[in-house]
Amino acid sequence: MNDLKFAFRQLLKNPGFTTVAVLTLALGIGANTAIFSVVNAVLLRPLPFRDPNRLAMLWTEDSRHQIHEAQTSYLNFEDWHRRSRLFEDMALFSQPTPLNLIFKDDTERVDGVRASANLFSLLGVQPMMGRSFSADEAERKERVVVLSHGLWLRRFGGEANVIGKTLWMEGKSSQIIGVMPAGFDFPGKQIELWEPHTSHPRWDTLKADRYYDQWEVVGRFKPKVTPQQAQAEMTAIGEALAKEYPTQDPDFAGFGVNVVPLMAQVVGTKTPLALSVLFGAVILVLLIACANVAGLLLARGTARAREIAIRTALGATRAHLTRQLLTEGTVLALGGGAFGVLLAEAAIRSLVAIGTSNLPRLNEISINGVVLIFAAGVSLVSGVICTVAPAWMVSRSNPNLSLKQRGPTLTLGLGGQRMRHALVTAQIALVVVLLTGAGLLIRSLHRVLKVDVGFQPERVLVMQIEYPQSKTEVQVAGLYQQVLERVAALPGVKTVGAVSEFFIQRNPGATVTVEGERVPSGGQLARHAVSRDFFQTLGVELVRGRYFSEEDFREMKPAGYRVTIINETMARRLWPGVDPIGKRFKDGGPDSTDPWLAVVGVVRDMRRQGLEKQPIMQAFVPRMSWSSRSQHLLVRTEADPALLASSVREVVRSIDKTLPLFGVTTAERWLNDSVSERRFHTLTLSLFSCLTLLLAVVGIFGLLNASVVQRTHEMGIRMALGAQTHDVLRLVVGQGMRLTLVGLATGLVGASVVMRVMTSLLYEIKPTDPFTFLGVSLVLFFVALLACWLPARRAARIDPMEALRYE
Repeated sequence: MNDLKFAFRQLLKNPGFTTVAVLTLALGIGANTAIFSVVNAVLLRPLPFRDPNRLAMLWTEDSRHQIHEAQTSYLNFEDWHRRSRLFEDMALFSQPTPLNLIFKDDTERVDGVRASANLFSLLGVQPMMGRSFSADEAERKERVVVLSHGLWLRRFGGEANVIGKTLWMEGKSSQIIGVMPAGFDFPGKQIELWEPHTSHPRWDTLKADRYYDQWEVVGRFKPKVTPQQAQAEMTAIGEALAKEYPTQDPDFAGFGVNVVPLMAQVVGTKTPLALSVLFGAVILVLLIACANVAGLLLARGTARAREIAIRTALGATRAHLTRQLLTEGTVLALGGGAFGVLLAEAAIRSLVAIGTSNLPRLNEISINGVVLIFAAGVSLVSGVICTVAPAWMVSRSNPNLSLKQRGPTLTLGLGGQRMRHALVTAQIALVVVLLTGAGLLIRSLHRVLKVDVGFQPERVLVMQIEYPQSKTEVQVAGLYQQVLERVAALPGVKTVGAVSEFFIQRNPGATVTVEGERVPSGGQLARHAVSRDFFQTLGVELVRGRYFSEEDFREMKPAGYRVTIINETMARRLWPGVDPIGKRFKDGGPDSTDPWLAVVGVVRDMRRQGLEKQPIMQAFVPRMSWSSRSQHLLVRTEADPALLASSVREVVRSIDKTLPLFGVTTAERWLNDSVSERRFHTLTLSLFSCLTLLLAVVGIFGLLNASVVQRTHEMGIRMALGAQTHDVLRLVVGQGMRLTLVGLATGLVGASVVMRVMTSLLYEIKPTDPFTFLGVSLVLFFVALLACWLPARRAARIDPMEALRYE
């Protein structure tokens, strides 16, 4: 307690020093607390299910198409479930399915999931109201539905009597039997309702077709079973099924099985690495902050040398002095921790605001008990780190020498100076590592943003329309034509186009057969139906052949085949070095009964999967020859496309008020969103890098400034003996730049090793990119030169007469 009282008195007597030290530590501790809160929410906190470590996704391994997470068929799922001895249970569910909910005043499109009745019990989550559907209800194909908490609040006002009410979906009624608790959104945060898997419109076909991959599977391991053991068992089961049910279907994904722990599935492959890089960055920020405070404490120890010498002479032991200085450092660190938590709270709000929807569990990030314990632990460790070296140097100082010296600033000897030099050099080396990482990410982001998207996204409005299943194909075709004509007539609209799917969310696996070849061509083929003006609306350049004409939109060509336009990737892959115009291909193998598609045009590759993914084969067919219930409407406008969104919505509602219009965005915004996660990581790391650069500059400035103060008498003697201003400048700047160059060289060597772990986060940039390394070196060199010049200028202005009288 005496040490604490004395520590508080010492710190209050030096408010300037205390403020600088506390704020410096607050920056480091706050940054660590903020990023730890993200790591805790995304990676460390268990998923909100019963025994989440025993949950895993089971995917079909499609090795032919290099797809590791393909869906499976119902019959395969049944065999997996029946033959497995290491899984306690398995449940299946569909991909999110867009459903039209019909209310009195309007229609809303939501994403729903069709799942087996045991899904909720397998996950260990039960409805907060009502119940989930049973296996008997699924077997009888009863139309029952469980709502999400959000849909219940939004559409039913949180009514307690919602159970038993009727919900109209796709023109059919379903009975509401339950409401899930808030936060439950399996398998995705956009899911609004769940219904039995037997409600699938093609259920009778799906349950009997082993080669129709339509379902996703989640399983629960038995206790003490590892993912590796489960993978080995499922691999054996898959190999057995392949022998029992051989097939020549080239489009079948196969019988391979890939077991992925649910946590790994949720967070993805790149998120853990990206967060690890950010966490490593803030640890470096904290180390640099500690080094700065250690330098301040060393400088303060110089001023307290006489005090420490007197206390030693009066009987204070080295252990007592070390404990006292450690106590003062701990008080400083705890103060920095308190302010750091406040900074972390503000930083978390900013991170969530600028964060990406692709970052999993973003809404779970908060300051909670675990985060506060982490902040307290970091504060205590920081207090030790920044105090132990100064305490050791001060406690080992020579009290006789200190008592003989006079003046307000006394030296601790060569050891203290070397310690301060080592701290500054280490700071610079750490800054180089961080700046290099940020520079590589910035260069990668720049490369991504410079990718040729293959179309002109400026002033293009994109929205999705889902036509109800209750409409016949003739009715859908009529509505489709009316929408195109009425939207095109709006003021400010230049052209209107439509495509069955504009944003390609998953890599499709497909096999096509080229006419005249007996071996089918594997690969990823995305085939989409488009309107006549689709390419003109997007501004897609025609490379060969022609665009679609009015005649192409007839159901069948006279020769008995349809026409198609393909992209450059498909032309190169299927007809390398040959003009593809007039060539024909069809889906499936040589024996497929699908119609031949004749190539009439080749267009530029479009990055519709995202800027960072390589183009895949894409084929486009006339809309009327390829029926689809869903479409993306594209509107090129003369001005800001967002201003026309409400007008387009009103036009669609005037045609048919049951048509939901959703996913309204612009092509430019979609492209920006596709790199939002990369931009988030780049911005965050860059901010931390700038913070470390600032701290390092402060460290260099503080070291040289203290050196100038301590060497004032020496400077006066030098100038009295004839030293010129430039000699003094060269002396001080040279001292700082020598430390900078040593730290820079050390940091570059370290960066060349550390940056290799970031390879998967980079885009078309090597982890040893010479341009980045050179840029970081130049930035740090000139910033350090400025930090050295300011104290040097002060030294050069010293009056020799005053310096000689300096005490």
